[in-house]
Amino acid sequence: MMRAFMHTAKVQMGLSIARPMFKFVIVVNPLFLATLAFFIYGGSSPEQLFQYVVLGSGFMALWSSIVYSSASEVQRERFYGTLELLFVAPVSFSAILIGKIIGNMVWGLISMAIAFLYLVLFFRIEVPAVQPVLFFGSFALVLIAISVFSFFMALAFTLSRQTNALMNFIEYPIYLVCGFLFPNAILPDWVKPISYLLPPTWAIELLRRATEENATWSQLALPFSVLLGLVMVYFGFGYVCYRAVEHKARINGKLGVY
Repeated sequence: MMRAFMHTAKVQMGLSIARPMFKFVIVVNPLFLATLAFFIYGGSSPEQLFQYVVLGSGFMALWSSIVYSSASEVQRERFYGTLELLFVAPVSFSAILIGKIIGNMVWGLISMAIAFLYLVLFFRIEVPAVQPVLFFGSFALVLIAISVFSFFMALAFTLSRQTNALMNFIEYPIYLVCGFLFPNAILPDWVKPISYLLPPTWAIELLRRATEENATWSQLALPFSVLLGLVMVYFGFGYVCYRAVEHKARINGKLGVY
């Protein structure tokens, strides 16, 4: 199982970077997002520059790579006529899908690093002295949360024939609703409940608190706890979606109908 999992991630990385559009998403798009964010916050304090420019633009690049690309993989496999084969392979479909998500996560981290180096080297943004245990512990939970969210969305979109349209429709609203480039406090009141139900909102908030000067575990307790709870909730949603996909594949026999 582990061998198949790692091989899937390796193959996914090769297939993804072979597409010109994915190269644009990984290499060029982060530079545009980082530049735009810097022009918005150019006169702010060093702490705000790091939290809303570096983390914000980097998280947008990570979101595009992991969630958008992983969910669109389902539609791509359906188009190639291989979705049914993956579902009935000896290795479970969920393991293959997780392998794809991990492969795209690696590229997402590279994209995030490109944005980080670009902002630090060209715009001279100061990097705060973070506490390694707090920051990397928070970052690990963030990666798990985004991966689980991606897993849920990929399975949910497996049930639809309009995956690309749905992903294109929600990509930029997620940037806005989850407050990647600005505090959620400025959102309209009717949007805030939607924002609080989405893992990226608490993920970016957790990272921002982890990079504050003299950050403590007590300051991270709220976003950390909520994000952990949402991970379990969306894991449950993912299981329900997986059972629905399995029913559609084995009972209706229309999983691969394009």
